[in-house]
Amino acid sequence: MDPLLDLELLRTFVLVVRTGELKKAAKAIYRSHAAVSMQMKRLEEQLGSCLMERSNRGIRLTEAGKTLLSYSEQFLKLNNAALSALAAKDLSGQLSFGIPTDYAQDFLNFFMPVLTRELPNLEAKIVCDRSRNLRKQVDAGELDIAIVAGEAESIDEMLLWNERLIWSAPVCARLEDQEEMPVAIHEDNCIVRDLCLAGLKKANIPHRQVFGSPVLENVATAVHAGFAISLLPESLLIPGKTRMLPTHILNSNLVLKMNMIYSASIDEQVLKRISECLLIASGTQKKAHLMVSPVSQPGYPDTTDI
Repeated sequence: MDPLLDLELLRTFVLVVRTGELKKAAKAIYRSHAAVSMQMKRLEEQLGSCLMERSNRGIRLTEAGKTLLSYSEQFLKLNNAALSALAAKDLSGQLSFGIPTDYAQDFLNFFMPVLTRELPNLEAKIVCDRSRNLRKQVDAGELDIAIVAGEAESIDEMLLWNERLIWSAPVCARLEDQEEMPVAIHEDNCIVRDLCLAGLKKANIPHRQVFGSPVLENVATAVHAGFAISLLPESLLIPGKTRMLPTHILNSNLVLKMNMIYSASIDEQVLKRISECLLIASGTQKKAHLMVSPVSQPGYPDTTDI
């Protein structure tokens, strides 16, 4: 008899490809990194082909891997369709999601399509607020799940993605040469504001605030327009309009972590399905932002976790 492919191995394989990392895939299925690595080895041995090549830049599929990915997605889609058709009901009901205000567009563009595709019977209620406020709402049972910015004291939170915080200046003007450097500051209770003010204080550079807004995109626009300098998440920068401030003026070696937190009342199976969707979507989101990153050049300094 012809050998049968193991759907569990195929499911892990697809998740590894979608997230781009064995570590992220392992978190999504609640297994160790070593267990996922062993699953991939078993799959390659069964097929007699190398499926992926790993390097510091991530995972790259071989031709055999690309072929298997196409078939695997079809197998899993048929498997899910069969289970949905035979099951009394799929995961359904309403879940409330908390999203940081500055990442609402990313959630709608990257996360919601995955949730809609994978969990069509789930009704999502979305609340936008600051990360620190979302944490309080999850603790109070007002939200089921939230995506929040990681803080120094944050522990046991699922990392979805991270991005660099860049001291950014406009391409069209050398504002750092002014006697007092004009600065745009995020006017809200969040970690980006805290780090911006701390960095300015540590550098002891004469500066003046010329713009403030509770919306980070507005702060980024002030930089793009040549009006100010600011500390910004890399995803908000526009190629051709933004440059990284020289590190001898202000050092840009911080990384902003975006984590998932959840209410203790959520069912474990529900949490598992949602976390899988979020990790898949975060991998797509990260790749999309890296493709247009204006400062992804060689020689960028080492980064430091917040």
